[in-house]
Amino acid sequence: MKAHIIKYFLVTSIIILFTSCEDFLIREPVLQQTSELTLSTMDGLNNATVGAYTPFYNTPYYGGDFVLSSEMRGGNGKLRPNHAGWQFDSYVWNFTPENTQNLWATAYTGIARANNVINAIPDYEGTAEELQTLQHYKAECLFIRALSHFDLVRLYAQPYSYDKSSLGVPVVLETQIAEPARNTVEEVYQRDVSDLLEAESLFGNYKRTNGADVKGFASREAAQALLARAYLYMEKWDSAAIYATKVIDNDAYRMWTAAEYVAVSENENGAWGRETEGPEVIFSIYGATGNSGDPGQNGIPYMTNPEYHGDAATSNDLLSLYEEGDVRRDLFFSVDDPSLVGVEWTGKYPSKALNGAATNIPVLRLSEMHLIRAEAILQGATVSGVTALDDFNAIRTNRGLPARTSALLLSDIDDERRRELCFEGHIVYDLARRQLGLERTDYVGSDNEDIPFPDSQWALPIPQSEINANENMVQNP
Repeated sequence: MKAHIIKYFLVTSIIILFTSCEDFLIREPVLQQTSELTLSTMDGLNNATVGAYTPFYNTPYYGGDFVLSSEMRGGNGKLRPNHAGWQFDSYVWNFTPENTQNLWATAYTGIARANNVINAIPDYEGTAEELQTLQHYKAECLFIRALSHFDLVRLYAQPYSYDKSSLGVPVVLETQIAEPARNTVEEVYQRDVSDLLEAESLFGNYKRTNGADVKGFASREAAQALLARAYLYMEKWDSAAIYATKVIDNDAYRMWTAAEYVAVSENENGAWGRETEGPEVIFSIYGATGNSGDPGQNGIPYMTNPEYHGDAATSNDLLSLYEEGDVRRDLFFSVDDPSLVGVEWTGKYPSKALNGAATNIPVLRLSEMHLIRAEAILQGATVSGVTALDDFNAIRTNRGLPARTSALLLSDIDDERRRELCFEGHIVYDLARRQLGLERTDYVGSDNEDIPFPDSQWALPIPQSEINANENMVQNP
């Protein structure tokens, strides 16, 4: 596959590509030096690897828009009364090439940073110990590249399960001046799987320990979990089940109990809101005020709290799915304001200081692995000694509910994914890959209440700036 990177990202001969949040680093990389010099030292390669994580926390990515857009588009979110317009376009599916979500530039910046490390490592000569460390850096960057490509193709292309031969996004393996064409959806997924399998083989038991939160760095288990998710989207059921099982069987992770799941306002050991996430989180985006990627008031804590912007409220379509006694229902909250009667918000992002400033964003959790395996088994995968109902009940019984005994349907998995993974950025992509279409009852807009599948709107427009800069780029219908 031909791999280049878009022109306007190529201001990257300067180390500004590698700057990152001080919270992760022992020391900051030096500015205003060439990338060649920076990537010729162990410290430089380490700092460059850490810097590749920074775009994840930016406003267009996990720090804000990428997560909330999925929820607002997919029916879990709704606009608050007298909203400020922050979430309007996503909610009503109002996307054009001029206002399409800004993930494109942000994700490709992370890919460029990861590529520079990956491609510099083969030229490094050092001790055996240093070369082993460099393989770990490479594994981290392969994970970063895979996650970025995966998110790009989900946003800007039709789902793999619908038409894997359709146009995806450019697969970028080198940072150089070029005008790349779009690879097919299948080619993007194939590269993701290849990168993640290589990362899995390189990680071993390595985990970074010199940052503010170990869960904010990639690991072998994170690569395995993302492989399980990718295989789910590709409908490779046996592979999805195998990789989900690898994570589930790892003693380093366990499900939060009902007592732990609650917010810190109810329990100081509550999972949601703790600065360092608990044993259920496999990989999260670490965020702190002052990070170079800090989304500030565009971040999720501000958007999901009516004390601040609060534009991303919760739909009754989602709330109605919870049973009595489900601790997850208690995580939603309302405020004493006559203009906001009957409106609730998610409590998953209270911010670390409870002031809206910063929070961690979960990307891969153990509960998702159980849901992936349950769906894969219902679709025909076989796991010795495990049923889909076992995985389904592993979640229910840890959320304060009795085990289910009746037969399980795919629609039950769909509903459980909404209950468990809501406001973590899954819903609109679940609807697309399952080719279900969108149906909303609690809707406060005038257009696009429902979006059928198939429909061209499930692939967002490529940004017009990219179309203008790259004569080989083809716009979505």
